[in-house]
Amino acid sequence: MYLDYYQLTKEPFYITPDPAFLFLSESHKQAMANIVYGIGMKKGLMIIIGDIGVGKTMVAQALLARSDSEFLKTIYINNADITFADLLHTICQQLGLPTTDNISHMLNTLRLFLLDEDKAERTVALFIDDAHNMPVETLDNLGVLSNLETKDRKLMQLVLIGQPKLNTLLDKNELRHVKQRMAIRATISTLTPAESLAYVKHRLEKAGAKDTSAFSKKALKRILKEASGVPRLINVLCDNALVTAFGHQEKSVTPKVVAEAITDLLGPKRQKYFKYLRRPVGLVMLLMCLSVLLFAAFRNGYFASIRPQKQVGIENHVQGVNKPASTFLSNQSIVTQTNSQSSQDKMTNGVASQQTNIVPAPDKGTSQSLPKSTPPKTDLERTKKMVKIKVKQGDSFIQLVKDFYGRSDKDLLVFIKTKNPHIQDLHKLRQGNVLYFPNASEIPQP
Repeated sequence: MYLDYYQLTKEPFYITPDPAFLFLSESHKQAMANIVYGIGMKKGLMIIIGDIGVGKTMVAQALLARSDSEFLKTIYINNADITFADLLHTICQQLGLPTTDNISHMLNTLRLFLLDEDKAERTVALFIDDAHNMPVETLDNLGVLSNLETKDRKLMQLVLIGQPKLNTLLDKNELRHVKQRMAIRATISTLTPAESLAYVKHRLEKAGAKDTSAFSKKALKRILKEASGVPRLINVLCDNALVTAFGHQEKSVTPKVVAEAITDLLGPKRQKYFKYLRRPVGLVMLLMCLSVLLFAAFRNGYFASIRPQKQVGIENHVQGVNKPASTFLSNQSIVTQTNSQSSQDKMTNGVASQQTNIVPAPDKGTSQSLPKSTPPKTDLERTKKMVKIKVKQGDSFIQLVKDFYGRSDKDLLVFIKTKNPHIQDLHKLRQGNVLYFPNASEIPQP
């Protein structure tokens, strides 16, 4: 369709394996060299492993095309999903040998043929493509073919070509004997960026192009990035890009044309993180996740540790009014109030009672102690003999002691440390740590 328009003699990116377009990357060269060596030295069982589209079949076809039929007879099987009996039938048919339903008879006929070929210094090689699709029973019986041998060499060379899951098959316990017979293992990798660019140039040159001007640099870069080094994908994308560019009568494939070709082939890409929000189910799932996170935060007390600044200021003011702290803690009650209390003290006690749930003293009557208040839901939670303090950001051990007891001498600090063995280093407090301060009556006096 586009050959004359881009001055090409044949399609450069036809996906069917054609040995004339063989491009040898480092891994392709190594794989081919290993198989040639194994067949020449009659090593027996060999394996070529590679992912989808990396060129495994191309290597096999190139080996078959370059082989000298006078010294090497080859059998190629592209459908590995067959029984061992069908495999023997196919081998005998391609070698021109009589077939029968008796497997033992066919094996004996094949063995005599292989001995004759070996005496004539000829080699017989069996290539099985897509070997990862071969049933376990058939793979198990390949050991029978591998056992056709003389004292010093194998009579039939077996080349299995498959995807990485062939390795998984051979790792099965019942196939250990087959894996142990493996003499050579070659792996074909994807192309590097440099090899991918060389691959495109190579195929264009084989198709009659003088250079890569049919593709702009940016367009070619986009194709190679999308293909990720897989030759088959490079072929498909380049071919479709040329067809699309020809349809638009573009002299060169542009990034816009490549984007259109990729969309036509692979479909439009959606954003990774927000594509699920387009569906109601996805939105419901997101809301459920947020609810779980909020519930976990409330349960762990994350929001409880963030107190309003106004409340903190009132608590500090109350502590200042009710100093000394030792008297406050030892009595475990509010300092008594009288009718002669100033209006400012009343206001202070009123505000404090609202913030800390402390019942204010009555306005009338003689001076009397107030009953114990309900334990306040603040950072100070009173117990029978201890006061629990929750450390806030910026608090220091010495300052907390001084605020509570009105002093911070060495003996007092050592005593407080003995009451808090769960804190390894009291001078390196962290937000959320809990300290226990004894009542004033329990502490050593200076």
